[in-house]
Amino acid sequence: MKITSNSKILLILFILLIGRIGVQTKAQELISESAWVWSAAVQNKKGKTDSLVFEKLAQIEAGSPVVLSQVPRAEASLLRMGYFSKTSETKFYRIANRNRLVPAFNLTDATANFAEASIAFEAGNNEYNGLVMVQLMNIAGNARDFSLSGENSKNYRAAEIFYKEPFIFGLKGSLKLHGEFLECDSIRQRNADLKYIHNLNWEWQYGIGGGYKNNKLFSSLLLSYDSRDKVPIAFKGLFAEMSAEFSEFVAAGLNGAYYQPFSKNWTLLLSAKGFGMLPSEDYAREDLFLIGGKDDFIGLIPRSIRTRAYGLTEMDFQWHGMEKSALHIFGQNGIYRNRVPFKGWKHILTYGLGWEQGISNASLAIYYALSKDMMPMDGLLNLSLRIGF
Repeated sequence: MKITSNSKILLILFILLIGRIGVQTKAQELISESAWVWSAAVQNKKGKTDSLVFEKLAQIEAGSPVVLSQVPRAEASLLRMGYFSKTSETKFYRIANRNRLVPAFNLTDATANFAEASIAFEAGNNEYNGLVMVQLMNIAGNARDFSLSGENSKNYRAAEIFYKEPFIFGLKGSLKLHGEFLECDSIRQRNADLKYIHNLNWEWQYGIGGGYKNNKLFSSLLLSYDSRDKVPIAFKGLFAEMSAEFSEFVAAGLNGAYYQPFSKNWTLLLSAKGFGMLPSEDYAREDLFLIGGKDDFIGLIPRSIRTRAYGLTEMDFQWHGMEKSALHIFGQNGIYRNRVPFKGWKHILTYGLGWEQGISNASLAIYYALSKDMMPMDGLLNLSLRIGF
């Protein structure tokens, strides 16, 4: 049979139509096959953490649509807690008949219980500070944390206690209790506060609470963001926290740190901190911030200065060229509101070197810092030994 030109055209169009219908059907099948939802997150290594607790810590909601970008965020969040160490990449298992995907994190238990002792000595003024702390984390595999510390120097004594109860009332957040006893400059203080911390996602959280401080009731608010890759030695990421306490006055501030790697072994830490009390006036000595030490000014004896307002910036070059180690080359520039011998702002500059070295389940940290106008041998030496068990 002879096929005319019109018949050929119609035949070609028919074949193309059939092919298009087949492609659409195949595409729909592929879409259907890939439309997975999450199942519960699991730990793919044997550990002490309860499976239901691990699922909550991972914050991957079972039954929600699969978003693969959630997995590295969840993994980073789990490592920041200090409960786990990573052994290999996360694996995925498909439950085809239920259209589910199971993320299995390859994590093992990290050493989370520590005893720490540190001493800071400033040769110029012959001052010292000693600290002893015991820290228990992920108690019984239920994400409960507890720490107890004692501190002593020439001018003050202090004792602190922290406790965290996770997933209170079945919520995503936790209750944190903090108690402190402080005897400084012939002043005795007993402070306590209770805060509810709620996870908004893997990086964001907020807190609301209150307590009793310096014979006054107060309420508090907190908002924080944390994307650091791991703690305590981070290599990249951002941390930022805003907090405020409300009583007869407002004590508010901002604390932030940004880690930027610029080679395989080097990273740059840029950080800033600023706190103040409003309205601007003179306050009783017990109400003021106590600053100094590794958390504020590394070149000063811890809690050696009382002030109602302060701010600082820091630049810290960190070298990670050896396993479980970090070399710090740092400088801090800041100001604080002075009361004695004059009223006004006082400028402070500190700089120095630090070395942290992990050895099995222990770590050693050595810092030597100088303040502006200090002689080289009059700086502050800080030695710290941390043993895991």
